[in-house]
Amino acid sequence: MVIKSGGEWGWEYNKGCPSHLAKTDKEIGEFVENSWATESEVPLIGIVGGDIWRAAGSPNGGVQRLNTDKARKAAIDVGELWLDGRRHAVAAHVLFLKNWWSGPITAIMNSEWRRTWRVAPRAHPNDGWFDLVAGDLSIHQRWLAWQRIKTGDHLPNSNLESRRIKEFTHKFPRGTRAVIDGLFVGKVEDVTLRVLPDAVSIIY
Repeated sequence: MVIKSGGEWGWEYNKGCPSHLAKTDKEIGEFVENSWATESEVPLIGIVGGDIWRAAGSPNGGVQRLNTDKARKAAIDVGELWLDGRRHAVAAHVLFLKNWWSGPITAIMNSEWRRTWRVAPRAHPNDGWFDLVAGDLSIHQRWLAWQRIKTGDHLPNSNLESRRIKEFTHKFPRGTRAVIDGLFVGKVEDVTLRVLPDAVSIIY
């Protein structure tokens, strides 16, 4: 069940660390993709790193914490992303760009975080929405945005599009790079994404 605004995320969990463990967001996505490929249920996943883990408060303790009564269980949404006919799972975020210093950049976020950048301050991994932030800023505007992005103060910005989405379809210019959960997956043009609510149960 997706979280309501102001609600506490997750509930107490004391059954020990799951057999499936993810240290990165990409590993969460790989578990999902493997389940899609085998038409099986997505397993319960323990997380100890990545930007979904940051969204959960960056709890200390690693695997050892997951074996204590401090562990919590929650659901997260996942993006089902089709890139030029290839199916991918998005756990935390996907970025589309040619390079960081020039040209348009589109970030579609499930976590508010991309490493130390608070790209989408309103994003939550279990609210049924992804957050889109996009723009084509000048070098000076990029520099200013990057100075403020660690705290999320780059938004609102009249030079950036910011909205919430459940679905997204777009044709990007030739040569646009796709980066899913921190991993470059290739150059793409035709993109379709939809949000799958409550797609994965995690322990954190």
